[in-house]
Amino acid sequence: MATQLKSGSSKEDLKDGAVQTQVQAAPETDYLPEVSTIPWNRSTKFQAAIVAGVFFCGPGMYSALNALGAGGLKSPHLVNITSGISYGLNVVFALLTGVFVNVLGERLVLSLGVVGFSINGASLYCNNKFQTTWLMYFASALQGFTTALLCIGTRVVQASIMLAYPEADFKGKFISIWYSSIAAGQSVGGALALGFNAENQNAGAITPITYIPLITIAACGPFIALLLSNPEKVIRRDGVKVQSKKQPNALEEAKKVFSALARKEIILLVPMFIFSQWFLSYKGTFTAVYHSVRGRALTSFTSAFAGIAGTFAMGFFLDSPRLSRSTKFRWAFLGTYTLYSIVWIWYTVVQWYYAKTNPVGLDWTQSEFYASFLLILVDGFTDHAFQTFMYALVGSLTEHIDELERYTGFMKAVNTGGAALGYAVQTEWSMMGSEALL
Repeated sequence: MATQLKSGSSKEDLKDGAVQTQVQAAPETDYLPEVSTIPWNRSTKFQAAIVAGVFFCGPGMYSALNALGAGGLKSPHLVNITSGISYGLNVVFALLTGVFVNVLGERLVLSLGVVGFSINGASLYCNNKFQTTWLMYFASALQGFTTALLCIGTRVVQASIMLAYPEADFKGKFISIWYSSIAAGQSVGGALALGFNAENQNAGAITPITYIPLITIAACGPFIALLLSNPEKVIRRDGVKVQSKKQPNALEEAKKVFSALARKEIILLVPMFIFSQWFLSYKGTFTAVYHSVRGRALTSFTSAFAGIAGTFAMGFFLDSPRLSRSTKFRWAFLGTYTLYSIVWIWYTVVQWYYAKTNPVGLDWTQSEFYASFLLILVDGFTDHAFQTFMYALVGSLTEHIDELERYTGFMKAVNTGGAALGYAVQTEWSMMGSEALL
């Protein structure tokens, strides 16, 4: 704790002309004493690397399977149902994630939060190879809880780490490193899927062996998470402490969670939160229904690079010193809004054409394939740019990690609720109807 020296006359007699001084402990400040060197494992860059490793392994492999469409299975119906269950349970648990963080701490919650991804991959493997369905329901229920701890995609623990750990001039890049790690994991998973399925130009499911390396990589995530530093041990270059003021018990933390929902700025962002994952079900179903197996693998591989480009483009723009913060956020919003409008119109035209022609197993040797393939790349760029913008926007509301956990917990509850409704729509509506709504 920092200390101050306050000079003043002592009550004791003056001796030899010297004035006695008192040393008083100053109140605890928001700053750490300056240090000439920062231990590498306590720096914000190391924390970014650890979180990137965790999300490369867990959500990265999960994204690779999602980008294949229907988790690589032949039919999207069962995956849409189980995904809806998972996202629905996310809504229940996400609001109280701050309570778990309060009790267990960021590091342990981050580790527990990525446990479900390897089990989800195993359930898809068993269904693909043995037509086992019960494990998919179990895995979706488990993942509904674990990813509420993590807050999938975008999530309480990594959001509080992403938004509260870094310095102000590193925040956009920090978020970009985290979110691009998911895309990097997707690209590796997509490359593996493409390698195992490069000869299959027909519609159907991917070969079962594709799941094995993805499951193995996903299983490493919980162990990497244990290398993360707790907030009080992180040392920032600017000397500002990572703000973490935990409530004394879970009940008090729960009260704080619900009181945070009354903030005007959070309420106004609700439509954006709903939209952020509303369309996931349609995108996965679209790929599974219309593309060949190797076309789906190619889409999973290449769309990741588009996502990385979108993430870093937005991150570097938001960190630019040339514009004020409010101006940057306004331009970022207008840019993503324009891109999403273009993408929605493009999807509508392509879906209308596919509804008329009803193609099955479109392969990269066919010209019709590229109308949707290029669309998915542009969509990936736009989506990742938007997610980076949304997290940075929420992060600008406060510097306190406990408040960020509550805000992002609410954000996750809302956007997973939107995703759950999206999957419900996808299981009942036609592709054209789903596209128009989602």
